[in-house]
Amino acid sequence: MRRISLSVALLLSTTAPAFAQNSVVQNSAPQPVAIENTIPEARDVDYPGTIRLAIDATDTEQGIFRVRETIPVAAAGPMVLLYPAWLPGNHAPRGQIEKLTGLVVRANGQVVQWVRDPVDVFAFHLNVPEGARTLELEFQFTSAVAGNQGRIVVTPNLMNLQFQSMSLYPAGYFTRRIPVEATVTYPDGWTAVSGLPATQEGAVYTYTPTNYQVLVDSPVFAGRYYREWALSDRVDLNVFADNAAELAAATPEMIDAHRRLVQQAVAVFGSQQYDHYEFLLTVSDEIGGIGLEHHRSSENGVGLGYFTEWDKALNSRDLLPHEYTHSWNGKYRRGADLWTP
Repeated sequence: MRRISLSVALLLSTTAPAFAQNSVVQNSAPQPVAIENTIPEARDVDYPGTIRLAIDATDTEQGIFRVRETIPVAAAGPMVLLYPAWLPGNHAPRGQIEKLTGLVVRANGQVVQWVRDPVDVFAFHLNVPEGARTLELEFQFTSAVAGNQGRIVVTPNLMNLQFQSMSLYPAGYFTRRIPVEATVTYPDGWTAVSGLPATQEGAVYTYTPTNYQVLVDSPVFAGRYYREWALSDRVDLNVFADNAAELAAATPEMIDAHRRLVQQAVAVFGSQQYDHYEFLLTVSDEIGGIGLEHHRSSENGVGLGYFTEWDKALNSRDLLPHEYTHSWNGKYRRGADLWTP
């Protein structure tokens, strides 16, 4: 039998009643600390100035988008910039904040220090210096290059640019009250299409001035191999593919099926609440698949064979009608508890 020391024996003898009364060892018992929210609440007022966003989307090898953003400011003092977290058509705070890198903020040519909010990782706090009229931001969006990093949005021939991934916006305002102008430089020889109209000069697209809410709701598909078909006087089918052969395989009968889709949808809903609607469709085994609704467009991604193996691609053909329906149900009309300013 193993001997125990006198001190251990005494300890056991003196603590035995406590163990008997409280057999479960307790952790410490802290009191909750109140969380102080230092992020301004959104107000339904105009932001004092227009944000200018310039995106370099030419790096198709590394999939890095390089961003310069100019944000006007009206006064010195504390300011909070937000990265979009809750995105239209998503069901969780899925903004890809982990892919935002290299953020540098300047005012009057000097670097302005920023800190992350201790609770909301999508918020950046800074102090606007005296005399500053604008903040100049530089950062990169490092898109996924492998499936375990997220959805791949850039390939040597295709791109899906989503403005919410490449912009910050000032807290304290309804996003529909924040004016913004965006320009994007795409690879040479590519075509880019969005629900938001743009003028093109070479590889540079300048988008119609709008507000931040509409900008986020106006993603872009771009690529080397592209065809457009008019489905009605207000609806277009824009198809981008890994290769030209997939596009060449589309027959008039196949396109007529898409025209009937538009005709029947308008007959069912009895209205067209958009001025123009763009079906954005990738036919690809390289870029990540997607199905996401917007008011004046939809992001749709299917695998190769949509046209070349039309008779076998039936399962892919419910994607466009599904997302098109959401232009009425979920965008034009949205449940009050699904809306955020």
